[in-house]
Amino acid sequence: MNAIVIDTETTGFDKEKDELLQVSIIDEEGNTLFDEYVCPERVREWPEAQNVNQITPEFISSYPCISVYKDQLQRILQAADLIIGFNTQFDLGFLAAADITPRDDVQQVDVMREFAPVYGEWSTNNQNYRWKSLRACAEYY
Repeated sequence: MNAIVIDTETTGFDKEKDELLQVSIIDEEGNTLFDEYVCPERVREWPEAQNVNQITPEFISSYPCISVYKDQLQRILQAADLIIGFNTQFDLGFLAAADITPRDDVQQVDVMREFAPVYGEWSTNNQNYRWKSLRACAEYY
């Protein structure tokens, strides 16, 4: 099985208006397959996201846009049998917004969803376990 682990940084949470800032992918042995910053094409400021990811508009301005890497990323995703990530749907949603998609039959593991019951914080409003941040997951382990 060809497994990859994926993570992205973005200008915000809305894949319809926000854009990718960084894409990182490793294989199941920890080898880096892709790790690049990308300059957004439309969004010029992202103060809230910048507070989290520390990626500034000035820093990212000299990097190419995601379309430069589209074919390379598409090959990596299409070759994967299993995609692992923290909030995987978020990462794959932003890649899909850039027209980069995995195969339809790819398996996915979302560590965020798997970790929620391990952490055990129940939400009575949602009648489910609360999703925790990647930082909370890392600190827990």
